Amino acid sequence: MSVFSGYKNAHLLPPGLASLYTSRSILLIAAGFVGLFLPVFLLLQYNSIEKVIIYYLISFALYTLTVASGAIFMNYIGIRNSIIWSFPFLAAFYTCYYFFDVNLVIFTVLSLLFLNVYRMLYWVPYHTEFAELTDKKKRGKQIGLLDSFTSVLSIIIPFVSGLLIKTFGFNFVFVIVIILIIIGIIPLLFVPKIKVKFSWSYKRCWQEYFKKDNRKMMITYMADGAENWIGAVLWPIFIWQLLKGQYLSVGLITSLVTLVAVILKLVIGDYTDKFNKRKLMKVGSILSSLGWIIKIFITTSFHIFIASTYHNFALILLRTSFDALMYEKAADSGHYVDEYTTLREMYIQTGRVIVMILILILINFISLNLVFFLAAISSLLVNLLPKQNLDETIGLR
Repeated sequence: MSVFSGYKNAHLLPPGLASLYTSRSILLIAAGFVGLFLPVFLLLQYNSIEKVIIYYLISFALYTLTVASGAIFMNYIGIRNSIIWSFPFLAAFYTCYYFFDVNLVIFTVLSLLFLNVYRMLYWVPYHTEFAELTDKKKRGKQIGLLDSFTSVLSIIIPFVSGLLIKTFGFNFVFVIVIILIIIGIIPLLFVPKIKVKFSWSYKRCWQEYFKKDNRKMMITYMADGAENWIGAVLWPIFIWQLLKGQYLSVGLITSLVTLVAVILKLVIGDYTDKFNKRKLMKVGSILSSLGWIIKIFITTSFHIFIASTYHNFALILLRTSFDALMYEKAADSGHYVDEYTTLREMYIQTGRVIVMILILILINFISLNLVFFLAAISSLLVNLLPKQNLDETIGLR
């Protein structure tokens, strides 16, 4: 009981943070309906894993080039408005998927454009707002608790999603997602307006991007982006192929793994605030790296469940401490909280682009599961997260 007693604190979640994450939770629930199967949907549309990778490659390359533009635009409309404005573009993005059967080329192009505008308007403002609203002393617990709210519903969503796709097809699920996205705007109306001004020009962003003092930060977040993409895209495709296209089996296994993850998130989120975050992150990264190695040798559905359960434990240990440190670094950068967030986003997308290019080359010579070795290496590299804050690296403190 002592582990969960801290979550009963009425002051753990201030109203602004609760509203922000309520909206985020709705988006995560919406994404949960398609997230696991979205790479599969694209694979079925393009009939080529190489084309799927190219689709993602273009989308993240575009975002890498426009992250800074989105941050600059935030100055004119405000952080909260930027987040709100992003939602219609996300809804339009999923609407494009609904019409893929009508004209694949046209709606592929439109989906990439809408997705990029959504990312420009959403991610830097969201992370900036989140960093400002969370409490440094409770950040690990807050992140663990907030993630667990969504995870409770995520226990059943993958199975329900698999059932709906099998029964009604992908378009039915896309309609559900679009409705949830529209609903997700409502809580944002109660999020406080944070006065943060993005002070860099587009040119300055790229100057700082290549700055030697930011090299460790670059490698850390590139590795984070690479591992995240492999886990979000290639892993679902791999298990879907392994289970011979059985949507229900994929959804059921994912739901069972999520069930175990919910309790672990609460426990680890609490301990993140009690122990050294960097030590927890180091242990988590080593265990996560081993998890990717184990996944290389998976051949059955039972193997998927065991390996995923273990790997989820490692990822929760890694992500809860890593994300807490990330928001801590952003918040402690003072005036440069949004600049730090922008650089982080640019590095993450670059890491994804680089790993996709490598995979496009390697996939001609090795099987898909062997690519997980790249994720294993990436998992270890996140430990390079620098101790200094951005205001220290740019020499203006």
